[in-house]
Amino acid sequence: MIYTQHFCAKCGSGQVRRNGSKNGPPKYQCTACRYQGLCEPAAARTAAQYAQVDALLSERTSHRSIARLTGVARLTIAQRIKKSGASLAAPAPEALGEGPAQTLGSARTR
Repeated sequence: MIYTQHFCAKCGSGQVRRNGSKNGPPKYQCTACRYQGLCEPAAARTAAQYAQVDALLSERTSHRSIARLTGVARLTIAQRIKKSGASLAAPAPEALGEGPAQTLGSARTR
């Protein structure tokens, strides 16, 4: 049996019980603060975090600062870079405004 722990979105308490559903996902109620709402699935939250990590990697932010901002482990960030190739870690030279014909040797004119 798979058990998932739910936390209150308002107070963060773990004292949450299922409180019915009406034509959709189940609703949960916090017994500490009486807040009632829907719980966000972990997969959607993880996908949002990974999208934020990918955006920060394309901005060339350091791994430690990405881990601090998003809560994703540094090793996970390194694995995402390896899976996606070097496209997230280093932008292409064309994106930086340096074309392939614009090198030190070709920039000199006499």
